[in-house]
Amino acid sequence: MRNVSRLSFSLIFLASFVFLSPPALGEDGEHGKDHSKEQLMRGERLFYGLIDGKFESKACAACHNTVEIDTFNWNPNAWEIAHKYKEKSLEEFQKAVLNPTGQTMSVMHQTFHLNESDVELLKLFLDEFETTGLTKQKPVINKIFLFLLLGVVLTWVLLDIFFFKKVKRWYILGIIFVVAVGWQVKLLYEAGTSLGRQENYEPDQPVKFSHVVHASDNQIDCQYCHTSAGHSKSAGIPDVNICWNCHSIVREGTYSGKHQISKVVDAYEQGTPIHWIRIHNLQDHVFFSHAQHVTVGGIECATCHGPIEEMHRVRQVTDLSMGWCINCHRDTEIQFFDNKFYEQYEELHKKMKSGEIDRITAELTGGTECSKCHY
Repeated sequence: MRNVSRLSFSLIFLASFVFLSPPALGEDGEHGKDHSKEQLMRGERLFYGLIDGKFESKACAACHNTVEIDTFNWNPNAWEIAHKYKEKSLEEFQKAVLNPTGQTMSVMHQTFHLNESDVELLKLFLDEFETTGLTKQKPVINKIFLFLLLGVVLTWVLLDIFFFKKVKRWYILGIIFVVAVGWQVKLLYEAGTSLGRQENYEPDQPVKFSHVVHASDNQIDCQYCHTSAGHSKSAGIPDVNICWNCHSIVREGTYSGKHQISKVVDAYEQGTPIHWIRIHNLQDHVFFSHAQHVTVGGIECATCHGPIEEMHRVRQVTDLSMGWCINCHRDTEIQFFDNKFYEQYEELHKKMKSGEIDRITAELTGGTECSKCHY
């Protein structure tokens, strides 16, 4: 009996070791496919630099953010890396981390003291991170919530005046009522005037394209990329073939390394478009022609778009409201002479020659007429 008991105990111990122990890399476990919870946690700690002796200076998370940020980061965020290498082999990922070909990455990664097992754990963490995504920033107080909260305050004030009568000094309720109503009116005014406008709109683009690098550092003319600005309503969003004119040769950016330009290379080789996000949008009932302003009017791009050459990530600097356009038409002097388009304004030419007027603005040529923009 004693031998049987020992045998039974040995079999139970062996079964518990086989079925209950954490799975090794490459096996399925209850905490996730192909990895254990402990391995995933160690990969996460490696990414954030929480394991001593692995990084001399910056860890992965110092350059590749895991939360949404408002500032411009040349480096790809953690999700972009995870998404790029999700379906790629471990060997490809190890090569990218331990033996990067790009100059920017090589300088940074030479301070890493990671072995192949460490990189494997990093990939486990990133594969998991690809499904969860970046952590969103906590939102500020929502204006709708604030408006409703003020409504609750106003309701309480009215109920106290007519029913509860808890506050003996009515002037206090009067002050609260006036402040709450005034704040609500302010919120309504701001919401009404900003409807359809997006001043300071600054979205992340699918490729981190910098106008500082292209327009300022390399002096590329705006219309080289925005080819239709001189003859069409729209300035045009550059096709990947235009990008390829330079990036068939230039494969690494001064600031961005290879990751961003590789998106352009992949788009060209695969024949897929880059889905740029349009920033400057007008209402559908508004007519605007770039050709009219750029070619006929001789207006510089910066007049409407601001100092684009100083922007890594483009933002809308004006509200592009009707009032803003009208004020510009009233103040802006047009290139009236030596311009065939304006030869038809004979009356204005006569007034200029006689000295009756000394300048021609867009307003004088119909720039403030309703039908010019709304027809």
